[in-house]
Amino acid sequence: MQSLALAAALLCGAADWEDGSLVVLHNSNKMVAGWTDSDVTHVALLLNIGDQTWVYEATPGKVRRVPLASYREELRELNARRRQLTRMSILQPKRPYSSGQVASMRQYLNRQIGRRYSIKGAVRKKPSDGIHCAEYVATALCKSGRFRATNPHGLHPVTIVRNAAPLHDSPAHVSISPRESRESWCDQSWKRWAGIQAWCSWACYEALLFCW
Repeated sequence: MQSLALAAALLCGAADWEDGSLVVLHNSNKMVAGWTDSDVTHVALLLNIGDQTWVYEATPGKVRRVPLASYREELRELNARRRQLTRMSILQPKRPYSSGQVASMRQYLNRQIGRRYSIKGAVRKKPSDGIHCAEYVATALCKSGRFRATNPHGLHPVTIVRNAAPLHDSPAHVSISPRESRESWCDQSWKRWAGIQAWCSWACYEALLFCW
């Protein structure tokens, strides 16, 4: 029932999700899945601003925020080009955050927008100039005072989900079925290769930074 209500609200673009809700993606990145031995491959946070729900996430190549409805459409488009579909779920906090806690999280999340995405901290187990998804979410949750993490840079998405589970409701699964595309084969191929090129550019630059 919770999943149906969540999906319906997403379609309507309503801002009905609790601030600080955790967005979890499954099977969105093969490299992360292999590294952590889990299908939990990405985490992000939701915050409401006015009547709009926003997704805050660290993703190659930088930290960003995007409307939840648009985020879902991005995933539907990506699933149209994938054999193994990405799944999405949202975990809402059992006890709503106070206005002060939300303000502390929002201040941190907004300050990081545009920061370079990097997994260097996770690999080397120490802070770096960049930031990855689990580090971004963990640090923001710590700003609420409800969580503790001594080394957020060394955490993985699955670790965030496990640690946060006791304080959140059961996952509400969101439909991100592949979107039917009316684009030509050429347009679809161009988008696919553009995405690969962007990822490769980030990966090459990231590899170079590991030498420093």
